[in-house]
Amino acid sequence: MPQLSLTVRIALALLLVSVPLPSFDQWLYDHVFQLQPKQVQKPAYVLVRVSEGKLSNLLEKEYQNNELSLALPDGTRPIWRKAFYESLISRLNQHSPKLIVFTTFFDWVDPKTTPPQSQTPILFSSLIDEEGKLVPPPPRLAPDAHFGFNNLFPDNDNVLRQSPLIYSSGKSLALKAYEFLKGSAPPVDLTQPIHIFFKGPAGTFPSLDAWDVFENTTDLALLRDQVVLIGREGSPSHDVETPFGKMSRLEIQGNIVRTFLESKQIQILSSPIQLLASFLTVVGAIGIILYFPLSVAWLLLMLFASVLVMLSYMSLIWFKAWWGLANPLFCILGTHLLLIGFKIGRQEEKQWRIQEESKYLKEMDEFKNNFVSLFSHDLKTPIAKIKAILDRLQSENPSLDPSVRQGLSGVERANNELARLISDILRITKMESMPIEPAKEVVDINRLVESAIQRLSFLFEEKEIKLVANLEPLFAMEGDPQLLLEVITNLLENAVKYSPSKSQVVIQTQETDHQVRVSVRDEGPGIPEEELPRVTSKFYRGKSVDKSTRGSGLGLYLAKYFVELHRGTLHLTSEPGRGTEVSFTLPIR
Repeated sequence: MPQLSLTVRIALALLLVSVPLPSFDQWLYDHVFQLQPKQVQKPAYVLVRVSEGKLSNLLEKEYQNNELSLALPDGTRPIWRKAFYESLISRLNQHSPKLIVFTTFFDWVDPKTTPPQSQTPILFSSLIDEEGKLVPPPPRLAPDAHFGFNNLFPDNDNVLRQSPLIYSSGKSLALKAYEFLKGSAPPVDLTQPIHIFFKGPAGTFPSLDAWDVFENTTDLALLRDQVVLIGREGSPSHDVETPFGKMSRLEIQGNIVRTFLESKQIQILSSPIQLLASFLTVVGAIGIILYFPLSVAWLLLMLFASVLVMLSYMSLIWFKAWWGLANPLFCILGTHLLLIGFKIGRQEEKQWRIQEESKYLKEMDEFKNNFVSLFSHDLKTPIAKIKAILDRLQSENPSLDPSVRQGLSGVERANNELARLISDILRITKMESMPIEPAKEVVDINRLVESAIQRLSFLFEEKEIKLVANLEPLFAMEGDPQLLLEVITNLLENAVKYSPSKSQVVIQTQETDHQVRVSVRDEGPGIPEEELPRVTSKFYRGKSVDKSTRGSGLGLYLAKYFVELHRGTLHLTSEPGRGTEVSFTLPIR
């Protein structure tokens, strides 16, 4: 059932690639486009702003001098004012621009008025009317079809992102400007609109006030070899929304002309490529969610989405290509929502199984501990009987044959080792079932060392090992004397076990920096460096240990545990062939 659920979820995730999100994609396009770095380069386009308010003064003078060169049909469109535009064009020609483009449509010019002659080519604006028909400028202004339409066509969200080159058998200003400057038709499909590569927000292009040019009060040196666009400086309410915010029609025409002349138009990649990108995004998101923990998967999905945004940005700014970002981001989110339920369900099922297994193992552990405890307690009785029989045989028969007495001593040693092993197992069982709370009594470490030496003196005598005790005077400290005696006894017993006959074992106590340090150094075979971290593990015995040397692998484990109960630390240093030193430190207070 979970497998079927996963299959259905993956199928639904793959279907997300076909979900159209044009509005969201346009929004992302605008915001990614706004991230482009500011371009620092020599200007090639200059805007000349014509203020209708300032021209009203000139109109009054024309009335007074009877020099009015035009009629005013309705007063809603800019008109040709002879004195102003003749002077403006004359001033511009003095600085040899490449091309002069009037982005404003002039409605009507008096047939008796002769437009001024210009050394620089002039391109005028035509207009596509509400019926879709081309309305050319007055013939006296633009003979020989030196005009192109200036209409703007915003997208369905009223944001201007593209501009047609041909409409209703008319050519756009950008296309006509290209033909003027290049002398040939562009090598592109003219039936497809160009996606405008805006240079930046409003005010990016250098601009001049036409009235300052008319009165010759500004430096026009920057006009040389530039494309000059002249347009109306209208009310902000007439501005058009672009990816960079509101922008005047004059500046928009500047961006359109620049985009086409410099071949910077943005390519919108085809639908198959966008579908492939979305498909690969879904596959990547599925892999991340299924094969990583949820917390890691969320981080990787955010990183994945950030990488997609960065790739989209680089593709748009560097390669002038937009492959659609909305659907891949939607696929990441949708895939996450579809698979997160499956992933959480699978983790809950896994957690339930772990809980059930933990419960089962806990029951088995309790059964084991009970069994070991019962078994060990039952063994204590025969061990005690054996010890009593051995003591009676040795005490009541002083004239026993030496070989028999030696045999009884061997049996006694084996019985003592078995009793110690059972005691260690019982202690470990108790430790694992409940924490041990050490007693808080006044402890003399040196006295405990002496007790341990006395307890193990027979072992030193049997192997003829010399014991050297360097015991410094110590302050009394607080601790559990029984547990600390067990630690010291284990360290000494290990030193005796693994030392060769007629060698030396040194036990030393000292006080340093409010700590008591106890160390035991032997001359045994040593411990390989790779085994040092493991020798304090439960039931671990080194590979190089002589198998004839008996041991349970519990001595250092218990010693470390008891030392740490007293907030101390156990240290081991060893060099193969030269012996081992085991030490522990305890805080005095």
